[in-house]
Amino acid sequence: MRIGLFPLNLVLFPESIYPLHIFEERYKLLVNECISRNEKFGIVFSSGIELASYGCTAKVHQIIKKYPDGKIDISVKGYDRFKLIALEEDNTSYSKADIEIVDDITETIDEELLDDCIDLFNFITNKIPVFRVQKTTKDELIGVRASYYFAQKVGLIGKQKQHLLELNSENLRLDYLRNHLLNIKPSVSKAIEIEKIIRNDGYLPR
Repeated sequence: MRIGLFPLNLVLFPESIYPLHIFEERYKLLVNECISRNEKFGIVFSSGIELASYGCTAKVHQIIKKYPDGKIDISVKGYDRFKLIALEEDNTSYSKADIEIVDDITETIDEELLDDCIDLFNFITNKIPVFRVQKTTKDELIGVRASYYFAQKVGLIGKQKQHLLELNSENLRLDYLRNHLLNIKPSVSKAIEIEKIIRNDGYLPR
């Protein structure tokens, strides 16, 4: 399968929606072609030095705004993980790549692992008002891969998100996220205690 490629300093996950401002000529061309043909393109994480070997197919979800000079604001939706097979770089236009869609392994979701992630996620969203993310329940996650939902909202850096994208197991992704949430939980608790001290004018509550 061959698709147009859009290297970005972000990791797009399947089932996620992300806003983009398109201003480079080659990517305006790519996006407009995909809109007119109702086609997908590939988003791949690029650090500016190297291109990741795994990415996510994307489709224009919504055209938000068109500018007179051809720039365009859109939102894109992630669909399938893929592995780069061969890259055809083009200095005058957008690059293309032969890709292979990569599916998750067949497995039974570890419910205890999922519950742990939900509890830790809700702990953070409940304790940090500026987090601006709502608590969730298992019922709200039916029909979606919970790992991708959490991965967008728990402060992972680019390399961590890329590692998560390359895992082909929902349980492995949930385990990775649980460890991440456990690691940041003490920092969250410390921040809460500092906030309490500030509210009490510098004195610890008795």
